[in-house]
Amino acid sequence: MRVWKMLKDSYGRIIDYARISLTDKCNMRCRYCMPEEGIRTRSHEELLKFEEIYLLLEIFKELGIRKFRFTGGEPFIRRNAMDFFENLNIGEFYITTNLSSKNLDIARLNNLNLGGLNVSLDTLNPEKYKWLTRGWDLEPVIKNLRNLRVKNVKLNAVVIKDFNEDEINPLIDFANEIGATMRFIEKMDFLKDNLKRAPVDKIRKNLIDKNFISEKEITPKSSPAVYHQQISGKGKVGFILPVSKSFCATCNRIRVTFDGRIKLCLFAEKSVNLRDMLRDGKGKDEIKKILLQAVLAKSRAPKIESQTETMSAIGG
Repeated sequence: MRVWKMLKDSYGRIIDYARISLTDKCNMRCRYCMPEEGIRTRSHEELLKFEEIYLLLEIFKELGIRKFRFTGGEPFIRRNAMDFFENLNIGEFYITTNLSSKNLDIARLNNLNLGGLNVSLDTLNPEKYKWLTRGWDLEPVIKNLRNLRVKNVKLNAVVIKDFNEDEINPLIDFANEIGATMRFIEKMDFLKDNLKRAPVDKIRKNLIDKNFISEKEITPKSSPAVYHQQISGKGKVGFILPVSKSFCATCNRIRVTFDGRIKLCLFAEKSVNLRDMLRDGKGKDEIKKILLQAVLAKSRAPKIESQTETMSAIGG
């Protein structure tokens, strides 16, 4: 059996983390993520089939990828998503979700082989939540969060100027209450949405100055987040600063879009279409060679700017 090299780019970064989008559809229309009119309707044939994803996972594992995160859109919007997760054979895996479905089977979710779950939660105010998501209810999200029984839950809040800057402490308190880690994310201008970026690093420094969190930074390997321990000992608070403090130098990930394109970065213009290769009958070894070559083109640090693809299309 041939021993394959690990995925490694031209700057020496080992690629061992894949984010895989199950769908570009979402039940919400969050103002920083998706245009008000939504996205164009895609045919079912455009999506990677679950069988194709299973095959790609085998290929990725043989190329040294060890961490897998499944995203959307909203992954649980896709029909039979829970069946897909229950049949995975990759060890522990991770999911990013808005956890907003009223019909989400939390018992089944709790029984998945999860290494962690990231949940979008930008505000605890029902009216503000409805405005930001263009009409969605906060209540089912809070209910589902309280019923979670999985480890390593992280709540992600994009901080928007004059919108949720006043909710930093309440969000941390809520995360403590349910045993989760709160993370504050610097807004990227993916869309021309008229929402202003709040100074997340200033918020971090204010919490340090007020002796709410420790000054000591905790930086897990290849993580985009910087964490600080709460002085109270209740847990950590994370900060993700993609614009003001780029983490490109330690980037270890690739993304697979819902339609099977490999994107080496959120802002990369070029992509490699694995779906068409699979459907054209290309074998695993041929696809591995293409992936090894493609990863060499991963840039050191792309220009972060607005673009035509929505976050839901790329997979976050």
